[in-house]
Amino acid sequence: MKKKYKLKKSAKIAFIILLVVIILIIFIIKKSSSKSYSLEYKIDDYDISENYNSKDKVYYYDITYNDLTYSFIYEAKLNKETKLIKDIDIYEDENELCLVIDSDYIDANPLCSKDDEVIDYNLVSDSIKEDMGITNKEEKVIKTHDNYEIYNEADDLLLWSFKGFNHISNNDVKFIKLFNNDVYSIPITAVVGNYLMIADYEEKYNFSRVYVINLKNDKYDTWKLDYDISFDSYVLGVNDKSVYIMDQKNKIEYELVPEKKKMRIVASNNKKGIIYVDGKEEKISLDVLSSSRKNFTSYTNYHYSLKNNKLYLTYMDHDNKMRVSDHNVTSIISTHNDVVYYLVDDTLYSYSPSDGETKIIKYAEWAFNYENMIYVKY
Repeated sequence: MKKKYKLKKSAKIAFIILLVVIILIIFIIKKSSSKSYSLEYKIDDYDISENYNSKDKVYYYDITYNDLTYSFIYEAKLNKETKLIKDIDIYEDENELCLVIDSDYIDANPLCSKDDEVIDYNLVSDSIKEDMGITNKEEKVIKTHDNYEIYNEADDLLLWSFKGFNHISNNDVKFIKLFNNDVYSIPITAVVGNYLMIADYEEKYNFSRVYVINLKNDKYDTWKLDYDISFDSYVLGVNDKSVYIMDQKNKIEYELVPEKKKMRIVASNNKKGIIYVDGKEEKISLDVLSSSRKNFTSYTNYHYSLKNNKLYLTYMDHDNKMRVSDHNVTSIISTHNDVVYYLVDDTLYSYSPSDGETKIIKYAEWAFNYENMIYVKY
């Protein structure tokens, strides 16, 4: 029979104390690694507000100089140090000014203004750009296809061409024909991951079929739906792998999963429909969904908006705007995280803080007809 050993009382106490200490250390490390904070400090004539949001793992900065506030964010894990800006260099030329951040811990684009308006650094004069070591992007046609002038082939785009889509991807253009007759507007269309779903616009009044295009190989299937949906409908939005459609005529909300070719009725009659606001599901009356067009929104640190046809960027839930383009913008086409696509007359552009403004495609038809004509695969 094996002999049993028992710990002495003092050893038990020491073990318990050690265990408590280990737990406390783990708790402190975990807490400190997920800590949000806000602090104010000053460097010369610059008032700096440094903020860390532990939930989103992002630093947010406001730098105020001569009564004008410049904002930027830096997405990163929490640094054990604070007051991360070491110095600020200034470049000036008449009515323009740029601040360049000096830091061992964070990266930031130059923070610029013109005539007391905060602007993207790419919009300042060539003389300041030269001082900062920044060169202008070259805009030139690299390819023509039918009536498209293509300036950039890095984007994955689907451009409606009345009987089907021109799919621009991987430095190539492929035409995907769907219909025999010209269709001028295709609002019941959505890109979901690697798939594009479009209603069969050769049906009348209602549609019971949709086309599902696999964007990896540009092949498509015809999906016979379980229900007839009125063309008096609109796409609420996309969430995960699903497209949500609101049938305004019949007051029915549908969820369709193109990849699986499955669908369901989300709500009808007196039941509540659903909508996603900042990525979170919310209940909503079908009367509201059918009487006014609502759209899903996703949570992002980047918010783009138009004011007097000028495109502006704000960060997180703050109001400080930065103008990011000199063009008069016709419409915002699509946004995803920090990237926005927008139309200027007959030309499609994109913008992101890291890449600046990029000219993509020019197509004369867009000057007259652009709604539901351009779809972006992210």
